[in-house]
Amino acid sequence: MLPAPVLGFTLGVLFAWMARHEIARAAPTALASRSLSIVALYAVLVFGPACAYFLVLEPDWAGAYLFDAGRRARLVSVAGTLLALVSVPLGFLVAAPAARAQRTVSVLRLGAVAGLSTLALTLALFPRLSVRATYAEFHGDFGTEAVAHTTLGWGLFWVFLVVAGATAYVASVLGRSAH
Repeated sequence: MLPAPVLGFTLGVLFAWMARHEIARAAPTALASRSLSIVALYAVLVFGPACAYFLVLEPDWAGAYLFDAGRRARLVSVAGTLLALVSVPLGFLVAAPAARAQRTVSVLRLGAVAGLSTLALTLALFPRLSVRATYAEFHGDFGTEAVAHTTLGWGLFWVFLVVAGATAYVASVLGRSAH
């Protein structure tokens, strides 16, 4: 899904803010922190597979019908998954220096910009993402159906629950590392 890398970056910033105390106590670079390992595991075990699910099973929808994924489905799936996968640790690493220096306003500003960008991109693409179809069906204005009444809708529901639960758990683990 197109907003996924921006969402992943936002989650990485959130995780850096939650781990700010542990980052401040860690070695001089964020690369040595235990928190980065937790964030990387989250990206590999939760966020990346969640994004790959849609890129593999619904590639036209995941691309918001902006391009025909038919012939390039594998390339799009691999590249999209890798981009989503690295976005979480990237957000963490970008926010880590400000978190280390306890500049909460800087971290929150970075998170707010990323979060608002995610929201704006999602809202801009919402008319496309609320419909399930193939690229040809979407552009030919036939055979489309509302996402809510499809297996894609159920997939979105379950993936949202898993990602939200895992995000809350990781954020709580990172927050507890402060004490």
